[in-house]
Amino acid sequence: MLKTMKRLIITVASSLAVALIAGSCNAFLEENFKTALSPKSYFKTEEQIVAGVNGLYTFVDDLFEGDVEVGTQNFIFLDYLPGYAIRPRSAGSIYLSQAMSLTVSEENTVIEKLWRSAYTAIENCNSVIAGIEASAVTMDAVKKDKLLGEAYFMRAYHYFNLVRLWGEVPLKTSVTSDLSDVKLPLATQEAVYERIERDLTRASDLMAASPWTSTDGRVTRGAVHTLLAKVYLTMAGYPLQKGTEYYAKAYETAHEVYASGQFYLFPDYAALRDPANANAGEHIWMIQCEQQYAGSPVHNDMLPYPEPEKPISANSAFGGALAPAQAFYDSYTEGDLRTAEKGYYYTEHEATDGSGVVQLDRPYIYKYWDSNCASTGKSGMNYPLLRYADLLLVMAEAKAQADGGSTTDRDAVDAYWMVRGRALPEASKPGSVTFEEVYRERLWELCFESQTWFDLLRTRKILNVTTGEVVNLIGYEAPGHNEGCRFEEEDLLFPYPLREKRLNPNLTR
Repeated sequence: MLKTMKRLIITVASSLAVALIAGSCNAFLEENFKTALSPKSYFKTEEQIVAGVNGLYTFVDDLFEGDVEVGTQNFIFLDYLPGYAIRPRSAGSIYLSQAMSLTVSEENTVIEKLWRSAYTAIENCNSVIAGIEASAVTMDAVKKDKLLGEAYFMRAYHYFNLVRLWGEVPLKTSVTSDLSDVKLPLATQEAVYERIERDLTRASDLMAASPWTSTDGRVTRGAVHTLLAKVYLTMAGYPLQKGTEYYAKAYETAHEVYASGQFYLFPDYAALRDPANANAGEHIWMIQCEQQYAGSPVHNDMLPYPEPEKPISANSAFGGALAPAQAFYDSYTEGDLRTAEKGYYYTEHEATDGSGVVQLDRPYIYKYWDSNCASTGKSGMNYPLLRYADLLLVMAEAKAQADGGSTTDRDAVDAYWMVRGRALPEASKPGSVTFEEVYRERLWELCFESQTWFDLLRTRKILNVTTGEVVNLIGYEAPGHNEGCRFEEEDLLFPYPLREKRLNPNLTR
């Protein structure tokens, strides 16, 4: 369903939000409102309500937005920041290099795109929420509530990304109708998190009668509760440091997903890449991709570079955007199936001409290998945003922290072991689990999924890949960063984009 949406580019929500907004929550105010549709003039039929919500999904894959240069997408930039990855292909753009040297500047085009995309999406969410809530359309109540819940979820999702990357940001939850909101003030981080919590709680209430899962790629009850658990875990840590109460909330919310019995880990890592498993099983919420109309760049981005003498994939010259730093790859426990050949990584592959196995110069990421793309050059593989392994580790970490750093809680230990045991099936299940054990597992399991940077921010901790210890983030020199670059406090939040600062002088810290 959502793939058809992508093909048709149904962006009714964009027209509702000031005639196809082109910039941030400030820039869109420059548009002429006389030709814009408003929530009062639209949402007159069920079809219009559905189309308005469908349009919100078109912003989610902005993680794939990039420049002309190979491998410049936003998600790639986010995975350079932790320092566990390298870029085998030299970066022609200074803005990519900034992530590797921890010198992200206000002129950086990647952070400008991330900001613009989030606020454009939020303005659309505001329009859709207002339109549905004011609509007198007669339709199935459960369906209408679910659609409204999806809109609340989307707004929370985008604000969650903004507040984690920038800290204090403008907070806007109403529809733009005049020029009085041009220079929005910064909201405190606590205020933004409170809004995120309220939006997700509202979405949960609205979707209480809806299924936990869906194979159509839409936001589900499971996605809402999973994101809320992650929000609570973040609120418990930095920057708010709400502590035990919020660790307990994170555990309880994650446990609701766990107890639903509606999700499960795949038995092996190959199943994560199987197109037949899209939006099912371990995949709670994904970016929907379609080979012909809204393809994924991920397979090609992660191909080996320099190109092997014998190609192992179509478009083999397009690779080299992201690979594991050797020290990170070596940090996995001996025997971990994620580092077994074609688990999460690979060091050899069959040549496309069938002439034999090609040995690669180093380990490369196999998580997103798309066999169809390898033969056709086009990928329709979905990209995970929330998966069950993440939820299980949130649950285990939250309980360990709520209990003082370690826990014997049976469900928390089981949640941890479901992930750890899949990687090391010959190991013995422990009777307790510590924060450090769960956190190491998060970094190994969720690597290169646009997640790690956010985990470093909320914990201020990182895995020292040389010693295997979890250490303080500040002062650590990661293997993928330029030599001598150590994390400092000022590296942890992006500067406000220069273009936005020119539009809104309130963007200062």
